[in-house]
Amino acid sequence: MAVGVATVLIAASTTSSATAQPRAERLGEAETPVPGLVPKPLQVSAKGGPDFVLTGQSRIVARGTDAGEVGDLLAAELRPATGFGLPVVTGRPTSRDVVLTVDPEAGFDEVEGNPEAYRISSTAKGVRVTGASRHGLFNGTQTLRQLLPAFAASPSRVSTTWTVPAVSIVDAPRFSYRGLMLDVARSFLEVDEVQQVIDAAAAAKISVLHLHLADDQGWRIDITNSGRAPGDDIDYTALTRVSGATAVLGNPYQSADGHTGFYTQDDYRSLVRYAAEREIEIIPEIDIPGHTNAALAAIPQLNTAGSSHPATEDEPVAPHNGTIDVGYSYLDPTSEVTYTFIEHVFSQLAALTPSEFLHVGGDESHAMTQRYGHEGYVAFVERALAIVHGLGKKTIGWNEYAESGLSAGDGVQYWAGTTEHAKRAVIEDGAKLLVSPGNMSYLDMKYHPKTPIGLSWACSGDCDVAHYYDWSPQEVIAGVGDEHILGTEAPLWSETIRGVDQAEFMIFPRILAHGEAGWTAESLRSPSDFAARLASVGPRLAAAGTNFYDGPQIAWSTALAGTDAALSVGSGGSGGSVSVGLLAAPGTKTDGTAVTVDEVDDADSTGGSSLTAPLTATVDFGDGSAPVPARFTTSEPRDSLHAAGVYAVTAAHAYDSPGTYRGTITASDGSRARFTIKVS
Repeated sequence: MAVGVATVLIAASTTSSATAQPRAERLGEAETPVPGLVPKPLQVSAKGGPDFVLTGQSRIVARGTDAGEVGDLLAAELRPATGFGLPVVTGRPTSRDVVLTVDPEAGFDEVEGNPEAYRISSTAKGVRVTGASRHGLFNGTQTLRQLLPAFAASPSRVSTTWTVPAVSIVDAPRFSYRGLMLDVARSFLEVDEVQQVIDAAAAAKISVLHLHLADDQGWRIDITNSGRAPGDDIDYTALTRVSGATAVLGNPYQSADGHTGFYTQDDYRSLVRYAAEREIEIIPEIDIPGHTNAALAAIPQLNTAGSSHPATEDEPVAPHNGTIDVGYSYLDPTSEVTYTFIEHVFSQLAALTPSEFLHVGGDESHAMTQRYGHEGYVAFVERALAIVHGLGKKTIGWNEYAESGLSAGDGVQYWAGTTEHAKRAVIEDGAKLLVSPGNMSYLDMKYHPKTPIGLSWACSGDCDVAHYYDWSPQEVIAGVGDEHILGTEAPLWSETIRGVDQAEFMIFPRILAHGEAGWTAESLRSPSDFAARLASVGPRLAAAGTNFYDGPQIAWSTALAGTDAALSVGSGGSGGSVSVGLLAAPGTKTDGTAVTVDEVDDADSTGGSSLTAPLTATVDFGDGSAPVPARFTTSEPRDSLHAAGVYAVTAAHAYDSPGTYRGTITASDGSRARFTIKVS
């Protein structure tokens, strides 16, 4: 859904976005009163009063239906870093509390009626987060997390003052569909890996996770034989038994083979629940009629004379093809067994999926079109769509399927090629456009020519975060404006991606740029303002353990926090050093004594940082001894596939007497952090 653009406190320009000028020329720099808010809210105003401070006495007070569930999630997110109990309660709040309310009648000004709307009011006397719905409240809590210090995302306890600036925020998204796609068909991601991506995506207010579950290289969702139609003798369990054990093979762009595996139906249900708790809707895709070699490799009955692999005595099923070739496989559009297969598979998928949408693919059916003509392809898709519609679902498909008699409310995912048919389906048939232009949306593109993984067919050269920000959804297809747009989606294809660590590296920070195109009103978007806000997100990603590319386009901020410890008299800690703090400094490297910007254009390219000089630090242990130089260590230094990890700040010291000591880290950039050492 699209929402109107309101007059806002942070707008720097109201120039129309219809011009084709580069965004940097058509929008002036907007100054957000609070840094680090991504996506950019509709209205932000600084109140100018003292900050709210979250303490060990703070509670989360839940009011209204579903507020308790959101409160539980917020508490679970904040407890590890703060060490606070943060009980979720009902009743009368105090000035130390965070109050969460679901109230659709609360009044959301210009965004009234948008179910994802929220407002935040923060003063020294408390924080109030109000959502028009559970989703709106959840959105508000993710903004609240961004208002806290960067190490609020840390999985381990740190010592800092947990301040929330005194602000007022009113916000709601431009589109309700803000998507990320994971290709788990070519290279599998385990359940916990997908959950890890969901957590990071939810913090960025991504609302849809599109799972590409089947392709030529593998099949990732368990389909049982339960409910087979009379006469159907297909053993559907072979889909995962055979093709769940295959994946893309090493190729010129990635030497390692893809990961294998599949989701049981319980696994899939658990992912749907986990995502829904974080207000992310899972939409599954089974790509038909092409990209189906994994199905042909598992199901003999599909290998008819009219398919891409007619069965022979020596080869009753298609051989596994782990290459990254496309367009060669297809199901037989003239065989009834094909449609029996489609109905059974999609029936089970529909029963497992609460979303109103199922994705049917429909792209790159080159060999099928060559054999049966374009009319044969269209006839196949029309019949497949009738099956899915008959299950009570709407369809989404890649833009090639747009000629196939879509129904009102179906989605056309535009990625490349002619826009003619997608535009007609939207304007005449009442379909909605899902905007994923490959050159601005595909997250598997290399950041730069030295990136060791990724492809470059859709974007080559400089494909860093600025490139993924500088586009407009309503300019992708001329004449298709917000009222016809379902939303935006950024796909991550896995021809070259192995595991969640590499997936996160390619996703972040580009999904933050792409996601803002789906959230923020067009008149408020500015590359320079986005870059300034994104700089503060880097330390949060690092603190959370989310991998990302900390490249030179962003002057990434740093964040310093203390860590408490317990020692014995005379003990110098592990290895003679005491760990007293953590430093998040994306785009940097260390020699142990100083942290410096990575300015060497080697295999990992250069990094970006707000540091203008090497960062050093001293540690005052609080016992009257002279401050000593700090050292910096990391278990995960910056390299070609990893951002700079969080540095441990250590120093050599031994206490002479028992007691509780309050120490201070003082960094050369002026930042300070306190820590407590208990000596027994």
